Amino acid sequence: MSFELVACLSLLDALAYNYLMPIAENPMVEHLWIVRPKKNEYGEIPKASYYLAPSKNRLVRFIKMLKNCILLGNRNKVKAFISFNPIPYGLIAMIAARIFGKPIHFGFIGSDWYHYVKGTLGKFLIPILRQADFFTVTGQKMREEMLKYGFEPQKITILPHSINLSHFQIFDSDEKKYTFIFVGQLIRRKRVDLILEGFSKVLLDHPNVTLCIVGDGPLLNNLKNQAKDLGISRAIKFTGYTIGVHSFLKQARIVVMASNMEGFPFALVEAMCTGLVPISTPVGTIPDFIINEQNGLLVQQNDSDALARAMSRMHQDKKLYEKLRQNVLKTRSYFSYNHAKNVWERWFNSFK
Repeated sequence: MSFELVACLSLLDALAYNYLMPIAENPMVEHLWIVRPKKNEYGEIPKASYYLAPSKNRLVRFIKMLKNCILLGNRNKVKAFISFNPIPYGLIAMIAARIFGKPIHFGFIGSDWYHYVKGTLGKFLIPILRQADFFTVTGQKMREEMLKYGFEPQKITILPHSINLSHFQIFDSDEKKYTFIFVGQLIRRKRVDLILEGFSKVLLDHPNVTLCIVGDGPLLNNLKNQAKDLGISRAIKFTGYTIGVHSFLKQARIVVMASNMEGFPFALVEAMCTGLVPISTPVGTIPDFIINEQNGLLVQQNDSDALARAMSRMHQDKKLYEKLRQNVLKTRSYFSYNHAKNVWERWFNSFK
């Protein structure tokens, strides 16, 4: 059996690529039609064609995407719709799916669940979202929360974050350019300001440590000014936006995340698969994969002192660092595309 799929989404760069590749590589998928505002994956998706709606006007963009979903849904070979970012893109795809009586998937990746569904709009959105045919989530905690909201358990599957491991080779070296690294969007919920505060405290006792901030966003200039005000600019590199994340990861020892809200960030997966040891806040489904004192350190949210203590400890306690790193490396294979492919194959086999 072979068929076509329609994917409706608006993920950035590596997110889109890593979510779509395990789908496109399935031999049952003859073609993947991708409906999104603009093409910005950092790699080519096999067997894929794009229907883009790049308008800056949100309403116009949504209408164009809906028209494209309806156009593609009318194809006999299209068996189902797949969506990440269920709000709004999953809801757009759901209209087309229901018009043609085809199944619809919603993939929750973090902020969409914690911000929208658990937010003030949740009571209106949940009855609609529950009508989808298949849900993927980032971890067990999110799955348990969905069950409390009345989602059917047989419809919910944990979709492992997966990456092309060949792109993130382990780089063993005692000489690393950066002690710590952050990778992600420079937006408020990532709390990079706390990382800078914590790092400034670490520098007082360890003047040779360094920090690399990989990413771009609306807070970039604010963070640069904060680093200047803290007197730590000399020890920090801001890279801005870059596709070549691995070139920075392989130069670092420890990845640091201080987010207030997440699912399970791909940046952590990429860092861990490169051999970095994580320090993170225990938000979203991160504790499903990072076990405190076993393969990383978890610290309290909104606490730069706790973050600084964890960073200092990880830097100076070589025995702890090596123990955690060895356990990190043991989890590496879990994040290969094979695990994600198995999830999709089970759903594809349910198609009539």
